[in-house]
Amino acid sequence: MLGSLILLVSLLLTPTASAQPVDLEEEVRKIAAELRCVVCQNLSVADSPSELAQQMRAVILEQLKEGKSPEQIKAYFVSKYGEWVLLAPTPKGFNLLVWVLPFVAVVSGILLVVFVVRRWVDKKNRSQPATMDPALIERVQREIAAQSPLETDLERENPRAPLLQEKARIYADVKELEFDYQAEKLSEADYRDLRQHYETQAAAVLKELDAAPKKVTSSQPKSSTTEKEGAEIRKASPRGWQLATGALFLLLFGITLGVLLTKSLRPRLSDQDNITGDFLTGTGPGGIGSSSGMAGMQMGASSSKDIASLLAQGRAAFEQQELPKAIDAFKKILAIDANHPEANSYMGLILAQAGHADGALLAFDRALSSDPNFPLALWGKGMLLYRAKQDFGGAREMLERLVSIMPPGPEKDEVQRTIGELAERGSGQKERAKKAIAGGTQAQIQGIVSVDPKLKTKIDGQAVLFIIARSPDSGGGPPLAVKKVERPVFPVSYSLGPENVMIPGVPFSGKVIISARLDKDGNPLTREPGNLIGEYKKNPVEIGSQKVDIVIDQAM
Repeated sequence: MLGSLILLVSLLLTPTASAQPVDLEEEVRKIAAELRCVVCQNLSVADSPSELAQQMRAVILEQLKEGKSPEQIKAYFVSKYGEWVLLAPTPKGFNLLVWVLPFVAVVSGILLVVFVVRRWVDKKNRSQPATMDPALIERVQREIAAQSPLETDLERENPRAPLLQEKARIYADVKELEFDYQAEKLSEADYRDLRQHYETQAAAVLKELDAAPKKVTSSQPKSSTTEKEGAEIRKASPRGWQLATGALFLLLFGITLGVLLTKSLRPRLSDQDNITGDFLTGTGPGGIGSSSGMAGMQMGASSSKDIASLLAQGRAAFEQQELPKAIDAFKKILAIDANHPEANSYMGLILAQAGHADGALLAFDRALSSDPNFPLALWGKGMLLYRAKQDFGGAREMLERLVSIMPPGPEKDEVQRTIGELAERGSGQKERAKKAIAGGTQAQIQGIVSVDPKLKTKIDGQAVLFIIARSPDSGGGPPLAVKKVERPVFPVSYSLGPENVMIPGVPFSGKVIISARLDKDGNPLTREPGNLIGEYKKNPVEIGSQKVDIVIDQAM
């Protein structure tokens, strides 16, 4: 029967496939592309193949169906994971620096370059012509060769003081030039040109000194400025090349940072592309989602051929029960399209065959979220709910949807007979439940749940109270029955009976272990720190026991 049904639903794939509305899928993709997968290395939720990213996409889809805006959905994820979950930080507060800093750096670099260039031009304009009186040139050469001490007059009111300082600076430059030439740091041609330039400048200064009035000084001459002092004056102000280098670095830094920021937040170019950019975010060439430009277009063009080839391999391997090969083929499809209905359906069948009912249901649900009437997913989920979960109502709903799209034939008749069996089992289940409830207090466990006074300060006002009954032989498996109390006010009176049984059809009888848990997040499947727990001190108890009082006296 299994082989015939698989063959049947395979024939029905093409005529019955119906896609989810494109606009809704596109909206989910856009929002997911702006969120960071919290378990991956710089991948968006839209690109990550992780289980958590798939759950985040499902949450986005659910909230869009509820009518929430993209901003509200992103705000929800920010409230759970913080601003870090946004791939593009909001331009406010400290995050504003990320957007403003490149432009500030560029503007600062431009202003500094303009300042240096203008200063250099002004200096050139103020420089003396290259031709100068040969007698002054010879005088400069004699003074430098004789290494005579330089006259100074640093009194501010003396007009000769700036000229003497300039003379000392130029002579010190010549001495340094001589040293560099002797150390073979300069060629002979460069040395001659620079020497001539300095001598010309010094001659011009001497000419101005001769023309400047000399100030009458006291009999005690002022101390002269040595060559070392002239060198210190020269070194006090930064050289033009240093300013130019700093300005150029600042300009290049701003431009580079702006380009990298833009690249790191570029839009997706294809379904296989992601919005994180190259080496800046660790998704360089060869990484997941690193395709861009022509490579991304080529991948998009070839993906449909790859999927068709992988589907053929996966189907053949599944029919021959070569499950490792089938799993490998379907996983490669899901890496290209995480919501592919057929690949998810086959993965659900494989998981169900391996005994992983919950994982199989998740795979079938992914397939049905992409195509609500996908035959293989309807059949697989229906039979799983029937055989593994004993959920006859849910199984009947899935198979009725399947039979409504099946063509007449023996396969359709077989599915209809299965639906008849489900109807009979469902009615019998309801009768058993009614009889159990009619038994009154004989099928009930009653008592009071209270909290130890030492833990009252740790009670969360939003917590949910779970009263749990387990079979002594469950071995840590699912509970027999659970009663949920929203926002309890202690002490809480409770009654636990057949109506609280977790798996329909399982009898509420015999001895059970009774416990209670005050759960902070309201999810009975999680056990986060801060939950408060307690057990009945005389466990196990018979069904129908009264005054089964529980004290919550422990914190997890």
